[in-house]
Amino acid sequence: MRARQAHRPPRLLGGLYDAAADRAPVLALAGREDGDPAVRHLSEVSVFCEPVSRPERLPDVLDRAVRAALTERGVASLVVPRHVLEATAPTGPAGDGVPEPAPVPGGPDERRLRRAADVLAAGRRPAVVLGNAGRAAAAQAAGVASLLGAGVAVTALARDALPDDLPYQTGVVGRLGSAAAATLLEECDTLLLVGAEDLDPAVLPAPGRCRIVAVEPEDSPRAAAVRAAGDPCPDAAVRVTGDPSAALEALIPLLRRSTDRAWRDHVEDTVRIWRAEGRAKADRYFGTSVNPRSVVAELSERLPDRAVVVTDCGTALDWWTRHLRLRNGMRSLLSGHLGLPGAAVPYAVAAKFAVPERPVIALVGDGAFQSGGLNELITVRRHLAFLSALPPLVFCVLNNGDLNRLTWQRRAAAGDPLIPLSAEVPAMPYAEWARLAGLPAVRCDRPRHVALVWADVLTRPGPVLLEFVVDGEIPPDWAAVTPSAAVA
Repeated sequence: MRARQAHRPPRLLGGLYDAAADRAPVLALAGREDGDPAVRHLSEVSVFCEPVSRPERLPDVLDRAVRAALTERGVASLVVPRHVLEATAPTGPAGDGVPEPAPVPGGPDERRLRRAADVLAAGRRPAVVLGNAGRAAAAQAAGVASLLGAGVAVTALARDALPDDLPYQTGVVGRLGSAAAATLLEECDTLLLVGAEDLDPAVLPAPGRCRIVAVEPEDSPRAAAVRAAGDPCPDAAVRVTGDPSAALEALIPLLRRSTDRAWRDHVEDTVRIWRAEGRAKADRYFGTSVNPRSVVAELSERLPDRAVVVTDCGTALDWWTRHLRLRNGMRSLLSGHLGLPGAAVPYAVAAKFAVPERPVIALVGDGAFQSGGLNELITVRRHLAFLSALPPLVFCVLNNGDLNRLTWQRRAAAGDPLIPLSAEVPAMPYAEWARLAGLPAVRCDRPRHVALVWADVLTRPGPVLLEFVVDGEIPPDWAAVTPSAAVA
């Protein structure tokens, strides 16, 4: 990847900041012209950043960069000038083999484990929230929930860690998340957080109303703060630090299976009602515009096995949260920490190159699509010959002519769903633009054709742009502020 001019940081920075926030090992290679100060931007987001001034230095620097990315779980950046890129590659080994993994910290403290088990056993309405740092412990978290008779929610970044067909899985928890997950956190009296560093603290139960057990990786920012300052509320929470999978494996034998399933039955009823309401909302439409809820609901019914579903910010994220149902083996991606508009298209392209054998679907609003997505299709066109023989790569654009999330936030704040659109985006015939670029495209503006269009598109190999002309007057669940708004 080449860095931009001095006044424009490279576009890869958005993805690198997401990777740094997620503590994901990434190696970034950036070109540099003489006098280009873009290296400063890379150094701010990187755990390792070094220019390569001579070709013979490349093997050593590359070896150290990979080691830093893997052991420190972050971004390692190499800045390679033109004369190094044009030089003959040096021969010989770059280092002494595969980098050693980061040292495994000691096991969880047994005293804290027993205290955590006591807190969880005392609860009558337990809940489990699985976060991105705990996704590897998904099976153990489900095991704990089964023993306790608990309901489960996931953070947006851990959306795919547990399948949506679990009857006690309440969906994404967050201020703009699932109503069933919000109810779970409102009603629970005991809460187990598993690697939930990415959970918005604003959705946690009020202090004193719920006892919290947090299982956190040893190197998590929160665990580091606790070690530095001491546990600020020892009576309100139990914190177990260490590998979440190992910690839950050690915790499970200390728990007893609950014989009272009334709470679990209540959670499952809540999920069942919430999903039925979602299906009913997705089936409605007004006039001739497509209900955006139906776009994602119909996709869910037809998702191919092992699909990767990418979403952007805006109301596309609302429908992804509300109506998408992922099965085992499926993946989801989003710009969760930054909420970066326009991330879905490049993320989908990257996912396709990373796992070319898997179907990839990007859900993106028209405003976010105009934030770089249009340009990113040029990359797709460049590799069309390679991509055309692979399983589907679908760019689903929800065209409502508006930055709809901003409009509905304004309407919800004012308590008036009739405030006119406030964040219009320039009109653009997206399907025609894709065809002009040499890519297949489909446009759908008829509500009764949504299912047929998805059925057709998902059986085609290669990339396609799918434009749905959707109704911007359909409110997300969180924005149904008055009876007149709630009809949708």
